[in-house]
Amino acid sequence: MELSENLLLNLSLHGSSPLTSLEPSDPDVTWPNITHLYFKRFRYCSYLPWIPDCRPKSDGVSSFENLLIRRELRVAVWLVATLTLIGNLTVLAGRLLTKDDNKLLSLFIRNLAVSDLLTGVYLVVVGAKDLQFRSVYQENAHAWMTSGGCAVTGVLAMTSTEVSVLVLAFMSVERLVCIARPLRSPGLSLASARIILSVLWVCGLALAVLPQLYYQGTPRGFYGTNGLCFPLHLDDPWVPGWPFAALVLVGINQIGVLVILLSYLGMFVSIRTTRSSTPLSLGDREFAVRFFCIVVTDCLCWIPIIVLKYLAMMGLDIHPKLYAYVVVVLLPINSALNPFLYTFTTSKFRSRASQLCSTQVLCLKSHAVDIESEATRTSLLRGATCRGSAGGREGIPLQTQFIIAEHLVGMENGGGGAKATRV
Repeated sequence: MELSENLLLNLSLHGSSPLTSLEPSDPDVTWPNITHLYFKRFRYCSYLPWIPDCRPKSDGVSSFENLLIRRELRVAVWLVATLTLIGNLTVLAGRLLTKDDNKLLSLFIRNLAVSDLLTGVYLVVVGAKDLQFRSVYQENAHAWMTSGGCAVTGVLAMTSTEVSVLVLAFMSVERLVCIARPLRSPGLSLASARIILSVLWVCGLALAVLPQLYYQGTPRGFYGTNGLCFPLHLDDPWVPGWPFAALVLVGINQIGVLVILLSYLGMFVSIRTTRSSTPLSLGDREFAVRFFCIVVTDCLCWIPIIVLKYLAMMGLDIHPKLYAYVVVVLLPINSALNPFLYTFTTSKFRSRASQLCSTQVLCLKSHAVDIESEATRTSLLRGATCRGSAGGREGIPLQTQFIIAEHLVGMENGGGGAKATRV
C-alpha cells in the first residue's frame, strides 16, 4: 500500500510516545527488533536508515551506499558539468570582451549562456554531494533531501531549465519575424529586449520558487523527493507536487519545443522560397546545417522526456536505469550543446578564432626570429674570438678583434672600397 510520509514520521512503536526523532540513539524511543523492511518505493527507506535490510535497494539513481549508484553516472555528471561550464564561460567571455555588431543577438546569447551555466553549477553540486556521501549515503539521505541546500539546488536546476527554454523559444520567434518579414516588422529595440528578457527570468524563477513555497509544509518539500533534488518524477509520478511538475516539464516545455520547431521550420521555408530561383549560397547552407542541428538536439533532449513523463502518468513503469540517465545525462546535455550550436559554429566566431590563432602564430614566429638572430650574433662573436686565439692573438683586446672582424667582412663584401659592416 502507499504510505503517507507523515505516518513514517509519527509512527508509534510498542506503546511508546510518537516517534519524533529519526535518531536510533534517542533514549525516549523504544525501537522494535526490526531487521527487514519491504516498501514499494526506495525513498521510504531513507526514513529508517538503521534497518539492516530495507528494500527496494535502489531507485535507479541512488543506492544505500552512494548518491549516484553507477560509475558511468558519476563520470557523466562531471563530464557534462565540465563541458557546460567551459562552453558557456567561453561564450560569456567572448561576448563581453569583444565588440559585436549585432548587439541584440549578443544580448540573447549572453542570457542563454547564463541560464545554461546554472545547469553546470547544479551538476557540480550533485557531483560534490556524491563524493561527500560516498559509501554512507543512506545515513545522510533524509537530512540531505530535507535540507535547504537541496531546495536551492533544485531551484537552480529548474530556473536554468525553464529560462533556457523560454529564451530559446523567444529567440526563435524573433528570428522568424526578422527573416520572414524583414520590411514589415518594426524590429526589436535593445531596451525592449532587456525588458522581455527580465520578464522571462522572473517567470523562470517564479516557476522554480513558487512550488517550493507551496509545498513547504510537506516533510520533503517540492524538490526533496529524490537525491538529485529535481522533480522529474518518472519513477513515482504521483508524489506530492506532481501536478505542478507535470504542468511545467510537460505543458510549458512541450509548448516551447513546438514553438522552436515551427519557428525554425518557418525560417527554412522562407529562405527556400526567396532562394528558389538561385542556388543556395555558403551562408544559406551554413544556416541550413545549423537549423538542422538546433532542431534535432532540442527534439532529442525534450521529446523523450515528455513522452516518458506521459507514459509514467499513464501507469507504465519506467526502468530505473533509464530514469537515471534521463535525469543525469539527457536533461542537462542541451545546456552543454547550446554554446556549440549558437556560437562556436558561426562563421564570425571561426574567423575571430582564426585571427587570434594567426596573431599568436605571428608572435611566436617573431619571437623565434629574435631568438635565432641573437643566437647568430653570439655564434659570430664566439667564432671571431676563437679565430683570433688560434692565430696567436691571445693578447689582442676584444675591441681589436671586432675591428678585425669588420675588416674581414668588408673584404668579403667587395674589397677595401666596400662599406664595412659591424658584426
